[in-house]
Amino acid sequence: MASSSNAVSSGDLIDLVSTSASTTVYPTDDAILAVLNARFRSDNPYTRISTSNLVVVNPYKTLANINEVSAKDYEERCYKDTSMPFPGGPAPPSPHLYELAAKVYLVMRRRNQSQSVILRCGHPAVFG
Repeated sequence: MASSSNAVSSGDLIDLVSTSASTTVYPTDDAILAVLNARFRSDNPYTRISTSNLVVVNPYKTLANINEVSAKDYEERCYKDTSMPFPGGPAPPSPHLYELAAKVYLVMRRRNQSQSVILRCGHPAVFG
């Protein structure tokens, strides 16, 4: 199985998937929960599932990266700069609600179509 430490640091659950020439191994529920828990405990409650899906474990507190400077940074990196990432280039931004909002807005503008963001609330005691 792929290393969960990669997923914890990148914030991308795709890092838990491992592939060989003949098989793809998907993470267990426990592995996914361990990554979400580790990120939550380090005040990184945002985790990507794919390019258009984000899991947020509500920290029930104000985080340092919820501010105008952070919003502007995600706007610059996710909305205005649409170049493809390349090896050796800058790392993609950490998962965040601002990243999702910038991507949704970008797709809306490019396709000239309305977009939706769907929120689903789960049980808060999982990380209690």
